Amino acid sequence: MDGTRGWKLRIVLLEAPLETVPRELWSHPQVARSARRYGVEPGRLLLDKSLHYNAMESLPRKWKRGRPDIVHTTLMVLQDTLLPRDMLEVYIHVLDGRVFKLSPTVRLPKNYERFKGLMAQLLEEGRVPPRGDPLIWVEYPSLASLAGDMGLILLWEKGKARRPGQVVVRALATGMPLGIGMFPRGDFKRSTLRKAIEAYSIAGDSPLKAWGVAGRLLYSAERILGLV
Repeated sequence: MDGTRGWKLRIVLLEAPLETVPRELWSHPQVARSARRYGVEPGRLLLDKSLHYNAMESLPRKWKRGRPDIVHTTLMVLQDTLLPRDMLEVYIHVLDGRVFKLSPTVRLPKNYERFKGLMAQLLEEGRVPPRGDPLIWVEYPSLASLAGDMGLILLWEKGKARRPGQVVVRALATGMPLGIGMFPRGDFKRSTLRKAIEAYSIAGDSPLKAWGVAGRLLYSAERILGLV
C-alpha cells in the first residue's frame, strides 16, 4: 500500500488485570506464602489468580482480576511482528486507570515470573527501569486522555462484523487506537465503552482470546504493508 509513511498501528490493551495485592488480602495465607516465596512484602506482589484464587474470593469483580498471564501472552505476540518498530505503538491500560506506553525498543521477559516482577515494579514506580531512560512509563493518567476527541476503535464481540484487514485499514487511515480487552470474561466498563467511537468483531462464529485478536490484527497489517 502506498502512502504509508508516518502511519502507526496503535494498540491499547484495555482493562489489563495488573495490580498489586490489595491491602485487605495481605494477611491471607495464600498471599503470605507467595510473598515469602518471592521475598517481597505482600503489597509489592502482583495479584495472580493462579496463586491467590482463594484469597480473591471476596474481591469485587474478581472474574476480571488477577490474570497477568493474559497480558504477558498478548505482549509476546505483539513483540513477534514484521512491522517496523516505529510503526507499532503499544499501550497498557490498567485497572487503576493509568495508561502505560511501551518503548519500541523494549524486549519484555519471556519468562512469566520475571514479567510479573517487572509489572509489579512498573505499578509501584510508574516506569521501568526506575532510573535512566524508561522502557515503559505512564504516558496518560487515564484512558480518556489517550482517547481524546478521536476516541477508540474497540474490538468487541458485540461490535459490527468486519474482517481484520478492514479494521486495520480503518485504524491506519484515521490514527485511532485499537482497543483489545484483557479480561477472561465479563464485559468492558461503561466508561471504556463510552470512549469507543467504533466497535468491531473479527471473531466470526469462534470467540478469540485476546492474543488471538492481536495476532490477526498484526498479520493483517503485515499483509496490507506488503511484508508477507
